[in-house]
Amino acid sequence: MSVGFPRRQNPSDVLYAGASDQPSAVVGSIRALTYSDSPATEPAVLLPLRDARETARLGPYLRDAYHRRRYVGYVAASEMRSRQMNSVLGNLWHLLNPTLQIGVFWLIFGVVLDTNRGVDNFVAFLSIGIFTYQFSQRATMAGARSIRKNRGLITIISFPRVLLPMTATAVEALAALPTFGVMFIVALATGEPFRLTWLLVVPSLLVLTLFNFGLSMIAARAANRIVDIQQLLPFLFRLGFYASGVLFNVESYVAQPKYRLLFEANPLYCFIEINRSFVLGGDLSPSIMASAGVWTVVVLFGGFVWFRAGEDSYGE
Repeated sequence: MSVGFPRRQNPSDVLYAGASDQPSAVVGSIRALTYSDSPATEPAVLLPLRDARETARLGPYLRDAYHRRRYVGYVAASEMRSRQMNSVLGNLWHLLNPTLQIGVFWLIFGVVLDTNRGVDNFVAFLSIGIFTYQFSQRATMAGARSIRKNRGLITIISFPRVLLPMTATAVEALAALPTFGVMFIVALATGEPFRLTWLLVVPSLLVLTLFNFGLSMIAARAANRIVDIQQLLPFLFRLGFYASGVLFNVESYVAQPKYRLLFEANPLYCFIEINRSFVLGGDLSPSIMASAGVWTVVVLFGGFVWFRAGEDSYGE
């Protein structure tokens, strides 16, 4: 069965936003959605197509998403190749961007405003907070764009729409890898010794990715219904940036325990503190670990249920 574009359809509209506008990438994206994984020695198998308005039961829905998982990997890889493609330094910007960000924030908040009270290694402290927070911010904002940016793809092929926010999250997870590499380099360069707890950052980031996927699904459906949400999200995340302990040590500035509980109820603050504890050492409150775990479960499963409930409305 062949899949064609409607007349006068812009092919680039069917690909995840920003991945590529090359016809070969569009064809690859379509193929990744319509063909199952097959060994290299066997021909690809065309996946069955359902009616575009059909919402499958949960079991078939999840199996269908799993069989089309190639789309997530294909688009994520295409997006990473295309980013910075037209710049002189190319992919080197994946490392330069986070390094320059740390320099700017350290100059303003560490030197000019002197917010490093109670922090021995403020540069590493700052880098962990900024990179952790920005990962969640970018994944959520990419998820908010994922439905509307792929309306052409939605109208052409019937597939589990959850693949769109999943792909958005995967792209930002890949883009975040160099920043977290810079985080470890900054820690070593500023005198932090290697600790075995650094290895725990990996499962911490995996859990954070699941949390971000939940946020991405929530934002995708919300922005599909109210497009202005895409304009509001940057302001909400800017407010959260200053309310998540990214730039300052909460224990040094917030004395009363009842106000600290408000920070512990903030999942992004919890993930930031978890990563700081693993990289910089220090005690980690069990309540912070519990809060991050509970928020991840609630946001992931709640976001999936809420996203899937609006499946029939996507693409309208």
